[in-house]
Amino acid sequence: MGQSYVTATSRAATGRQIKIWIFGLAVLLIVLSTASLTFIAHLAWKEADRRSLEGDKLRFTSALNSYQRLVAMDQTDMAQWDETFMALQRPLDRDFIEGQLVAEMWEQFDLERTFIVSTSGDLVAQALEDNVRFPEQATPADPVIRELAKRTRESFETRKRQSNSGFAEWYLPQSVLLDVANSAFATIDGKPALLVAVPILPDYGRVRLTGEYPAVLVNAVYFDDILVAELNESLNYRDLRFHVGEPANKHPTNHLIWAADGSVLGYFRWDQAKPGLHIWLMALPLILLMTAIISIIAFAAATRISRLSNSLEESERKNHHFANHDALTGLPNRHHFSDRLAYSIDSLPEKGFALFTCDLDRFKPINDTYGHEAGDKVLCQVAARFQTHFGKDAVVCRIGGDEFIVLLTAYSSLQELEDLADQLKTSMSVPMDIGHGEKVEVGLSIGIATAPECGLNDKDLIRMADMALYRAKENGRNAIEFAAPLYLEATSGDTQTNRSFSPRTAAQ
Repeated sequence: MGQSYVTATSRAATGRQIKIWIFGLAVLLIVLSTASLTFIAHLAWKEADRRSLEGDKLRFTSALNSYQRLVAMDQTDMAQWDETFMALQRPLDRDFIEGQLVAEMWEQFDLERTFIVSTSGDLVAQALEDNVRFPEQATPADPVIRELAKRTRESFETRKRQSNSGFAEWYLPQSVLLDVANSAFATIDGKPALLVAVPILPDYGRVRLTGEYPAVLVNAVYFDDILVAELNESLNYRDLRFHVGEPANKHPTNHLIWAADGSVLGYFRWDQAKPGLHIWLMALPLILLMTAIISIIAFAAATRISRLSNSLEESERKNHHFANHDALTGLPNRHHFSDRLAYSIDSLPEKGFALFTCDLDRFKPINDTYGHEAGDKVLCQVAARFQTHFGKDAVVCRIGGDEFIVLLTAYSSLQELEDLADQLKTSMSVPMDIGHGEKVEVGLSIGIATAPECGLNDKDLIRMADMALYRAKENGRNAIEFAAPLYLEATSGDTQTNRSFSPRTAAQ
């Protein structure tokens, strides 16, 4: 009986020990699971907040750059014009400067502070809204404005030297002109402002280029509530504001604005969205529930983490799409085109391809007559016609303004390319509906370069296609021109070799 009691006691002790181990292991698993999930939730919280902040800063920088480019686009509508160029020749056409140039900048584009700087750095005129003042004697511009105008002229001269076009003396496409534009931040009239400068050039060349040129048009946009509101239209940040001077304390969203002299003009700040807090609040009940049912908690945590990962991947996918596509037309942009072109170049010389550089004719009058909204509608319809025409056999990109470029990897002959270009011109000639019963027509000038004949790298191919496009425009617009092979260009110093090149001469 005693032995039975000892055995029973021993078994009971062993059972208690097993239970202790089981409960201990269960508690340990619960603690480890809870700690692991808590740690993972904390990391997800911080990572979501960090990525959200990085995305916000990247979007803000992009929005500010886009705003600067929009101001430059508004300026080029008046700065790239024969009448504006001639008005600044001696003697000054003060009536035009006051009644046309400055008035349009203020009334049409809300650019209230205007400066016109001569090639010597002196002020030709300055205006506040539509109130224009002309200096009675040579007056140097403000040092910041003077330096900005100088950099703009240097940028123009650099691009002019790099261009092989016959138009290099006076003409730059709008996309190139926008690249020549310069900007800076400075204090103007005691207020922080964004300065944007563009060269004043002819548009059709019906002028005599005498003396030094170009003069430079500079506009100042103050950092006021209007600018902040326009920036925030695409961002939709909570409580976005601009503060003058250096920030009194560090803040994750502080975006400093640096003046040309290296000082801090001010900073933007907004109330950062923190998705991590919401993630933590959703995960906490699941973590607590894990103390009762480990399996359910684990499954729920995995589901939550999977959803978080999917959400972040979707966000990154959208950001990647927006970074590689034009916001207006949805076509791939210059960055995406460069990637595809590089991929095609890697296949040379075994697998050739062709480039179509295309520029709309008679597009600027549509913007001037019907407004930019009508112009946007035309660009969207043009993009749709490009996609319909080429389908999946080509990469169609909008590289800026009314300029498009096509990478065609499947064709059999130069004659086929010419037929495709003719059909594309015909498609574009169909009138386009811009609303309110109005229809407009545009033409299309096309320059075509083939690889490897016209080059084995992106610079040569794009340059040859652009040269062909310029000739198409020079020959009356709404035309097609082929770029000559590089060996023809290398063996002949005369551009007439290129001018005479066509599918027919190639066949011969």
